[in-house]
Amino acid sequence: MKNKKLAIFLSIFIFLAVVVILSSTVFSLKSVEVKFLDGSENLSGTESDIVQSVDFKYNESIFFSNKKRYTAELEKNNPYLRVVNIETKFPNKLVVNAVERKECFVIKLENNKYAITDEYLKVLKIVQVYQNNSSNAIEVKNSGLASQTVEVGDFFKTDDNYLTVLFDCFREWKNDYTLIKEKVASIELDYESKNRLLVNMRSGVQIVVDNSKMQLSDKLNLAFSFYETKVDKNGNAVDYTQNGIILITETNDKIYGLYNPAN
Repeated sequence: MKNKKLAIFLSIFIFLAVVVILSSTVFSLKSVEVKFLDGSENLSGTESDIVQSVDFKYNESIFFSNKKRYTAELEKNNPYLRVVNIETKFPNKLVVNAVERKECFVIKLENNKYAITDEYLKVLKIVQVYQNNSSNAIEVKNSGLASQTVEVGDFFKTDDNYLTVLFDCFREWKNDYTLIKEKVASIELDYESKNRLLVNMRSGVQIVVDNSKMQLSDKLNLAFSFYETKVDKNGNAVDYTQNGIILITETNDKIYGLYNPAN
């Protein structure tokens, strides 16, 4: 009986203690900090503006902070921002750990404007004029996305994961879109026929991938390996980076590459 009364007493005590802690002003949100994990080009020096772009509930208990809503608002109101997480720093502070989204791809819209996106197809900005050079994003032609009505901060919607796999292949190749943009001029889907992929390299080489809906990762890995080959199987020096066509195709489920030099 005594044990039962003690258990009830402890339960009430713990409940009251939790209520006191949660309602204590000590744990009321007082400040928010934005921290970039890998530096920033476009957002450096704008940390205070980023914080002010969201309605943080100051003086509300940090235990009740709606981090999911804060993340959505931060990313919507600041297109170049990607929130990694929001960290609680006791007793009364939130730290937004973030990275800056990079300009990776360009989608030409039906209104003849250009949507600049990151590798996740988030629209970072919309411009009237696009110049294809090694410092700008890579144009993706025949993407099937041109008819979508998008605003800055929106994501393009895709029917499958084809573009995700495609972009992942580029990331696996160089892991740095600054380097990728220096080498790739444009990408074209359904080139000359259904599911045929064309990658125009800035060196003048065209990489053509047949039946790109199947085993795309393996095919592009082979293409990039082929592109950077310096010695052929007979030990002869070769250079497949100067003009010509690298064709990646398949026969009886076997993938292979061919190089046709420019005429």
